[in-house]
Amino acid sequence: MSMARIVRNVYIIGGRLIDRTDTNAYLIYNESKDYYLLIDSTTGKNIDYLLDSLLEIMRGENKLKYVILTSCKIENSGGLNAIYEVFKPITIAHVPDSRMIRTGECENKRYLPTPISLEIKDYTYSLDDIIIILNKTVSKGSVLIRYKNIIFSGSNTKISPLPPNIKYICDINECRMGN
Repeated sequence: MSMARIVRNVYIIGGRLIDRTDTNAYLIYNESKDYYLLIDSTTGKNIDYLLDSLLEIMRGENKLKYVILTSCKIENSGGLNAIYEVFKPITIAHVPDSRMIRTGECENKRYLPTPISLEIKDYTYSLDDIIIILNKTVSKGSVLIRYKNIIFSGSNTKISPLPPNIKYICDINECRMGN
């Protein structure tokens, strides 16, 4: 299994844990509602390891309810199609990136197109205890995701200024201490 715990119910999964040239995805377990949420999908380069890890964590049950993409870039969305085919989660992305993920092309790089179930159009969007914030840093539809005291920034590797009480900043390469 390719997974490392960040804090209770939050994990780095797949990606750079297997291959330093791949990117990280992050898994959050919502204990009160008994489901998992995945942030980003790696490049897809080592997708079999990611899928095996997800199946092992969920003990063979399909509790992957959501996949949120922080941008349409291949390092965030490249593995989405395989995850979608296995688990059929609700896929979430902000416009216009959501449209590019549906066609499988972003910044002149191609990957397998995947349906997007929920297309966000607002500046902020709340989903249970997750807040999705449009930031347009790496693409016109790129987002930051806040979960408790953690910011997930996808391909945006430089975040400043930080909101108060942020303990970790997790991007496609690493998870590091915040404030």
